[in-house]
Amino acid sequence: MEQMNKFDRRFWLRLWKLTKPYWVSDQKWRALGLLATIIAVGVLSIGIGAAFSFINRDLLNDLAKRDRAGVWSQLWKVLIASVFFIPISAYFPWLIGHLTILWREWMTRQFLGRSFTNRAFYAINSAGHVDNPDQRISEDINSFAGSTLTFVLTFLNAPITGITYFVILWTISAKLALFMLLYALVGSYVSILVGRRLVSINFDQQRYEADFRFGLVHVRDNAESIAMYGGEPYEEQQLHKRFAKLVRNFNLLIRWQRHLAFVTAAYNDPVALLPWFLLAGAYFAGKVELGQLNQAGAAFITLKGSVSVVVNQFNLIANYACVVNRLAEFEEHCDSAIGHVGDGYEIEIERAEAALRLESLTLATPGHERTLIRDLSLAAVRNQSILIQGESGAGKTSLLRAIAGLWKSGSGKIARPDLEDLMFLPQRPYLVLGTLRDQLRYPRVIEASDEQLLSTLERVNLADLPARVGGFDSERNWSDFLSPGEQQRLAFARVLLHSPTFAFLDEATSALDSANEETLYAQLGGVTAISVGHRTSLLKHHTRVLHLAGDSTWRLSESGRTPPEKPDPRTMA
Repeated sequence: MEQMNKFDRRFWLRLWKLTKPYWVSDQKWRALGLLATIIAVGVLSIGIGAAFSFINRDLLNDLAKRDRAGVWSQLWKVLIASVFFIPISAYFPWLIGHLTILWREWMTRQFLGRSFTNRAFYAINSAGHVDNPDQRISEDINSFAGSTLTFVLTFLNAPITGITYFVILWTISAKLALFMLLYALVGSYVSILVGRRLVSINFDQQRYEADFRFGLVHVRDNAESIAMYGGEPYEEQQLHKRFAKLVRNFNLLIRWQRHLAFVTAAYNDPVALLPWFLLAGAYFAGKVELGQLNQAGAAFITLKGSVSVVVNQFNLIANYACVVNRLAEFEEHCDSAIGHVGDGYEIEIERAEAALRLESLTLATPGHERTLIRDLSLAAVRNQSILIQGESGAGKTSLLRAIAGLWKSGSGKIARPDLEDLMFLPQRPYLVLGTLRDQLRYPRVIEASDEQLLSTLERVNLADLPARVGGFDSERNWSDFLSPGEQQRLAFARVLLHSPTFAFLDEATSALDSANEETLYAQLGGVTAISVGHRTSLLKHHTRVLHLAGDSTWRLSESGRTPPEKPDPRTMA
């Protein structure tokens, strides 16, 4: 119980932190104006509904008396009330939908901004604490905005509706009104006790659904590799495992929904006829008219619904609590990554013009489980290219991550130009969603004419690519359309187009033959290459070789020299 109370307190705090920013943002007046309009329309709708209850009461009484004039009078009142009610019923959901999409748009911009600030998205993905961040931004934000407005309006309108129909019921039978109020409060409390377990179960269900969907997407994106390996049995087994978790949790979910359904059914069904039982004697004694009896029944049901809003919507509330916690968890991890303060053992990065300097750099894996490189010092300026070689797992790619500022576990200092003057090419190039022009101009989106783009493609032996795809503004699924070698050449074209001070090439020619590799490196010109690679053919394109032994030791030598298998740390230069 204590844990659940802590969970509840944390939920309300998280809900406040998610909700407040939009309503104090630069869009607050527009949002507040729309919300005020929605509330006013809702209150007006309640008033018209109450008026209808009196019109229907009088209509039924006049019908019982066979009062022709009275019946026609009440029918005209129904028609007049409908003239006001029809536009309200049409515009009410439109207003809610309009405010929902405005809120969702604002929240999406905020979450995307946080995700890309200080590379929070990388830290989140690397840590693995937040599952399916794409679902949280695309689905959960939409659900949060819509559900929050729905619940706010529901819980604002519920007391207004309750008071209105309580007064109506009180005028007919005070005992019935008081009984209904007490009955609804007790029922709400019991349903909360039974249904609160659904919050955590719904949270797990959404996670398992997203994991299963991610597995299917993974198979789709890697269909060719799976087919080449003949890995279909393994992939099927993994998908079945993910789906089995989903099924087990779903069975738990529907079991607790059944428990809640017992409570809500026992709460809702038996009392529907209670007004008729209590007022039947008064009706037959002539103290209550037929219209009042019918009005009491309708008011009783409406009052019960307004007071019992928690009972009637607990499943939705449980789903909503899950969405709130998923979004808040994502936001908290983003904030943690953005405002991360080191533990005193972090690599320091400072700005340097047209130079790269590593000073007493010790690099460890995140969490400091293993030291990859110890006390590395070197410097490189323009045209002083370096080839990094070593055993698998020695820290070659990790060193590039540290230079990029992605890994900071360790100590020492890295001085380098701003990231705008650097470009990193991984072994598997990243291809953006968009046109061929977008591919070439990524990531700085520089201005370049078609002639410049074509000339750049010619330099990397891709001159025919625009004609093959239908021009620079043609869109393709580039990862599937281009071969690995073409993708690597396209990545080199980006380097030539942007002309950074340093290009960090991590096995960036592994899919190319020696002739194409020779061509690409020859085109670099004034771009200084810091390469990771095993091919001996790379030696002639670099002035020095940094060899990482795999035991945290290293050796820096002139190009063409073969380092010993176990370098002596005392001889390191």
